[in-house]
Amino acid sequence: MVFETLLPLSKGYLPSWLFFISTLSVFNSVQTYFSMDLSKKVYSNSKDITPLSVRTFGTWTFITSIVRLYGSWYTTTQPVYDLCLWSFIVASGHFNLEWLVYKNCKFDKGLMGPFIVSTVSIIWMISQRDFYLN
Repeated sequence: MVFETLLPLSKGYLPSWLFFISTLSVFNSVQTYFSMDLSKKVYSNSKDITPLSVRTFGTWTFITSIVRLYGSWYTTTQPVYDLCLWSFIVASGHFNLEWLVYKNCKFDKGLMGPFIVSTVSIIWMISQRDFYLN
């Protein structure tokens, strides 16, 4: 089947997690071109949310979803693994800065999803690095 060739083939659960997160991110990216609702929930303290900023964020999210999709397929390739890991580190840094420094986010349900996904993914990828790259 065609669909089976799209799924990650590496062993373990990390590739499936990365595939799932990537797919979810694509849908999140698409919705930013039609609605500002989800972005307003994440950046709930900001008064500066504009349609342009939401679409820019959606484009950035789409780019990271592509990196993570490749990460799900090529978990045994070090440069791809590292880029995928860095995509979560950068996202985590962004959301933590917006929450702790710039105060555009509240630690509530809007920020909880990105926070949990980035934190779990970073810890998982660091702890499983040797498993996938050796």
